[in-house]
Amino acid sequence: MDGLLLSTEPIYFLCYQRAAKKMGQTFPFELYEACVGMSTSDAAKIIDNYFKGALSVKELYRRTFDEFENYIHGGGEVDFRPGAKEAVEYFYKRGFPLALASSNIRRWVDYLLEKKGVKKHFSVITTSEDVEKPKPDPEIYLITAARLHVAPDECLSFEDSIAGATASITAGMRVCVVPQIKQPDTFVRERAFKVYKSLKDIYPDMDELLG
Repeated sequence: MDGLLLSTEPIYFLCYQRAAKKMGQTFPFELYEACVGMSTSDAAKIIDNYFKGALSVKELYRRTFDEFENYIHGGGEVDFRPGAKEAVEYFYKRGFPLALASSNIRRWVDYLLEKKGVKKHFSVITTSEDVEKPKPDPEIYLITAARLHVAPDECLSFEDSIAGATASITAGMRVCVVPQIKQPDTFVRERAFKVYKSLKDIYPDMDELLG
């Protein structure tokens, strides 16, 4: 969801900055970039190591969540990534079962998908609350495929993050990467089926993608 369907990443970064500032610290983009696509528990280790005990990561998360909810409930807009809504509708209208595998929490996933009017298109939604091992572990994708009642190698996956793409590749899926913040690393680039600048660019390859 985050970074592929919805442009929430810049909003989350702003919320981290505001939360850290209220705690007397600065939250740099490089730190946020290192945490993109990770679970909160894995990101917490990176954040804690960066600040070396200068702030409570638990408190930072609480304040960041509050900042995000204030943004949303205050009428702050969340935009689709380029071509994202059209891609969801394209696959849905052609009868493909759609699933979402997100490292985010269920409350925000449900709220944002409803807000943007696309939740009805997904027959399966798996979140961080459904797994024990977060991305880049393949568990979330294996569970999602099982819920779709298909084998992982029958799935076409779209991901923006290195952690997510690694999880999907390791699960055995055909993976297309549409990076937003981080470009694919060597592992992902060598194993991804396709890398796109935008979901707008997938249609000339559709026969190959679905073959």
